[in-house]
Amino acid sequence: HLNTWEGFYFDHDLDALKELADAAAEIGVERFVLDDGWFHRRDDDSSSLGDWWPDERKYPNGLGPLASHVTGLGMEFGLWVEPEMINPDSDLFRSHPEWVLQIANRPLLTARNQLVLDMRRDDVREYLFAQIAPLLESLPIAYLKWDHNRDLTHVGNHPGYREQIMGAYALFRRFRDAYPDVEIEACAGGGGRIDAGIARHTHRFWTSDNIDAVSRVSIQRGFLQFMPPELMGSHVGASPAHSTGRRQSMRFRSSVARAGHFGIELDLRKLEKKDRDRLAADIADYKATRDLIHAGRCWMGEGADGVSWCAYGNPSDLIVQVVRITPPELRFPPSLRLPMLELGAQYRVQIEGQPEMVAHGDWLKKSGLPLPKMNAENAHWIRVTKV
Repeated sequence: HLNTWEGFYFDHDLDALKELADAAAEIGVERFVLDDGWFHRRDDDSSSLGDWWPDERKYPNGLGPLASHVTGLGMEFGLWVEPEMINPDSDLFRSHPEWVLQIANRPLLTARNQLVLDMRRDDVREYLFAQIAPLLESLPIAYLKWDHNRDLTHVGNHPGYREQIMGAYALFRRFRDAYPDVEIEACAGGGGRIDAGIARHTHRFWTSDNIDAVSRVSIQRGFLQFMPPELMGSHVGASPAHSTGRRQSMRFRSSVARAGHFGIELDLRKLEKKDRDRLAADIADYKATRDLIHAGRCWMGEGADGVSWCAYGNPSDLIVQVVRITPPELRFPPSLRLPMLELGAQYRVQIEGQPEMVAHGDWLKKSGLPLPKMNAENAHWIRVTKV
């Protein structure tokens, strides 16, 4: 899917967003997600959390025209929300300051200009459902990005912390029960909401706002130690990367992002044709192989000379991602041993951009497949299928 955040941030313009949707549909995007900045007087992160209705300045006719444009292009429409948070500069806080999570006689300390709503309260949960449910009723929303961008520093004692979480879970359950076809992404600063408890209530995780491809290699490998790739949000970002300033090729960025729940987070309208074509080709390849990535097993390993790899699928049909971050130190490329393959079997091997070959399972398992030469910040996808 495509998310608008790093392409637009809070600067929402209906015509520009429609142009972005057009560009997304042209390269094969299936879902368009409108991120932060769409609701009442939300021009930066200092105000308006809690005021969950469309900004009448940016969207004088509501979100309907954009949502209709998106679905008319054959894509799903998704929306960003952060229900558990509140800004002191919001209509909600001015009306209900008592709804904020707080400890008596202690100052209210903001982080990212926001406080946390007390999810232990029935009236808080009722308000949030009453604000967001009409959007789901009136708009063709198929996806919610549910964010949570600060620590629970005002929760107090340990029973209070657990009650806060249980209150949030109760709200998740209510939305899931009322709108079972709406997919929910759990999102939290630094991957802070990736755990087995929230996995009961959501469909995928946003792994990190750092979508620099070099950083993402270790982030995503860490995620895959505990969670499956179909739950891992992994996006193609801009170059230079907004979080680090590093520049990377579209080929490398896209290859790294294909390792999970593939997405895009940049302004497609600004891409050069060669990068747009590359991204469209990788989207097509991803669609052709995502059943292996999302439904099979996952193996990870470290090769020689700084190479890392992940394999997805089953021992009879694998797709293997090979990644190099640092420059090679050996004169000749290393070989990649695939320990899950069957001895005595024959395998058809297709390395991206090279002629297909047939190899013996004993050789691939014990000696390894010779890899093509790879410079720093490079990746290959390899298909290995039992003959």
